[in-house]
Amino acid sequence: MLNRNKMVSGALAWVLGAAAAGIGTSALADDAGAFIGGVFATKLLTNMGERTQAEQAQAQAAQRQAQPVPAAPASQSAEQRIKELDKLAAGGYITPEEYKAKKQQILNSL
Repeated sequence: MLNRNKMVSGALAWVLGAAAAGIGTSALADDAGAFIGGVFATKLLTNMGERTQAEQAQAQAAQRQAQPVPAAPASQSAEQRIKELDKLAAGGYITPEEYKAKKQQILNSL
């Protein structure tokens, strides 16, 4: 343990002496800048990837909402049309508001 403390003290004294004498200071600064730049670049790329994924999810959701709800043929019963409507709502193809409005239309047509 005593030898380890002497080695650490010696290394610390050398680093402080080198810094005071100006020896190797630019190398240390360059390494620190490269490290910080690498950390920054990694964080930036990670954030860009997350943002891209979020934008893609939003675009897909908007595309699903923009798709028209297929009109039910008149030959289907009200029960069949409501079941089809339930499937669309369960799949996330229509919003709860659209579901309620369409269901009300079906019930009003009876």
